[in-house]
Amino acid sequence: MGCQRTLAAGRTALLLAGLLVALWHRCAASCPERDLEDREEEANIVLTGTVDEIINMDPVHNTYSCKVRVWRYLKGKTNVNREILLDGGNKLMIGGFGNPGICDNQVATGDTRIFFLNPAPEAMGPEHKNELMLNSSLMRITLRNLEDVEHCVEGKQPVFL
Repeated sequence: MGCQRTLAAGRTALLLAGLLVALWHRCAASCPERDLEDREEEANIVLTGTVDEIINMDPVHNTYSCKVRVWRYLKGKTNVNREILLDGGNKLMIGGFGNPGICDNQVATGDTRIFFLNPAPEAMGPEHKNELMLNSSLMRITLRNLEDVEHCVEGKQPVFL
């Protein structure tokens, strides 16, 4: 009798694992990412930075903003004026995290990423006046990702080793 229970539990676990894999594939496919070239072209500002603080959580829309320490501008540094800069000029307020229209947009304090940004639209109201908004998914900092983004910004074809 114990053997039958073990067998049934094993089948249940296998079925559950199969369902989880199918659900994961479906979720991954439900959020197709645009080409890097398109994402870079649509963004006015591309930079690398580290999330210092998560603030302005909107419980209705499940979105939030973050204060991000900028490490390097890859594109659009001239679009960042003094009004946008915070804490001595090396931090920015970035909104749009949690936006369901952007695939990979969840962060935690201390995460370092490549950000594709645009100024917040005026329609968002005066509280977002000096805020930048995510334009597309975040990218992890890897040598390959940095080289790919730099090549897009410079208009060169990426070199694959």
